Amino acid sequence: MERMDTREDDDFQARSEAFITWLKENGASISDKIELADLRQQGAGRGVVATQDLPEDTELFSIPRTSILTTTTTTIPPTSLQDIDDPWLSLIATMVLEHLTGPASPWKPYFDILPENFDTLMFWTDDELKYLEGSAVVNKIGKEGADETFTEQVIPVIGKVIKTESLPGLSNEELLALCHRMGSTIMSYAFDLESPSKNQEDGWEADSDEEGDEGEVLPKGMVPMADMLNADADRNNAKLFYEDDKVVMKTIKAVRAGEELYNDFGSLPRADLLRRYGYVTDNYAKYDVVEIPSDLIKEKVTGQLPEKELEERWEYLDEQGVLDDGYDISRSGSEDGQFPEELCVLLNALVTPKAEFDKLKKKEKLPKADLTTEAKKLLRTILVYRYAAYPEDGATIDSDDRRHVMAMQVIQGEKEVLREAVAAVTESAGNKRSADTLQDEASAIRQPAKK
Repeated sequence: MERMDTREDDDFQARSEAFITWLKENGASISDKIELADLRQQGAGRGVVATQDLPEDTELFSIPRTSILTTTTTTIPPTSLQDIDDPWLSLIATMVLEHLTGPASPWKPYFDILPENFDTLMFWTDDELKYLEGSAVVNKIGKEGADETFTEQVIPVIGKVIKTESLPGLSNEELLALCHRMGSTIMSYAFDLESPSKNQEDGWEADSDEEGDEGEVLPKGMVPMADMLNADADRNNAKLFYEDDKVVMKTIKAVRAGEELYNDFGSLPRADLLRRYGYVTDNYAKYDVVEIPSDLIKEKVTGQLPEKELEERWEYLDEQGVLDDGYDISRSGSEDGQFPEELCVLLNALVTPKAEFDKLKKKEKLPKADLTTEAKKLLRTILVYRYAAYPEDGATIDSDDRRHVMAMQVIQGEKEVLREAVAAVTESAGNKRSADTLQDEASAIRQPAKK
């Protein structure tokens, strides 16, 4: 994971050494074949690098469970946080209070190497977010909702603990800023915590946002040293494993001396990589997607079907579990397919002749997922309108503005996904326009909006 540590003090290495010493004093075992390296010149803050050749399945370090920062290992009295029933919010409050405890906190050497500033979208200005015009990721940031949640549920509890524990008093604005900082730290660094029995053989992926058995939401914890590994889809060479009383990071392939050790976030599109972790890398470009809102689909069908008939079909498809708020279009050659099955069924249902649709409905059945020619025509129209939501090609990029550069990588990737999708449905018989006309068609759609 490429993260910038923007603090420009002179003790960067000293804080790294103090952190390693603290870990060992608390029972961690760290191989002498690796080091916590200063990678700021590469724009990656800290990272873990091999100092010797490492065979596959080499243990890099082990961390006792007691050294994983959670709401149960904190020094903050558990009764202090009992009014917060959300695990995520409880961990945010815990980290804010441990931070305010300062030198008295046993976790201080760990906090000293965590970043104070982030490039995650939560911290972008409104003007910077305009760089991402067209991308659905802007609607996933949720800053206003987070502000409200922190203000109503977290800050009052923190305020009470501050008074009880005689911690430094801060204004609500300062506490809100700390909540966002710790929330982003958790988003970027935390791991999902499963029980040992579920993970003896499988690796433990950083911040996977997965649920446990029967929809159980997995709690998160801060795992010192494990979170110092940067992440890369193609260069992933290490993974975290559980044991009864500790977690262990091991190589999953041979690593040469001088090479960096990488974790992996899984198949995240670059937009989500930027939103959650504050960086972009081309190695995740293959996972780029574009969300097609269901509202756009309905809008483009309106007029092709009588209003009453459209609503009846829409309601039936909703009952059958086909409708969603949006559908992700993937790159061509994606393992899961370029177009999701639910979207294909939806489009086929919308263009099916009335008599045939009525028969399907009577039998409580749905059309097949293979797109018909008429469904492909409809999809092409929808894709062109979705493409028009992005800015014109050829916009000037400020190469000195890191956030602008990252945003343009996201936008260009998403537009490429749409170009591939348009090409795929245009090649079918019955589509009169070529894929090459996409830019002109999108421009014609944008023009009325500018007038």
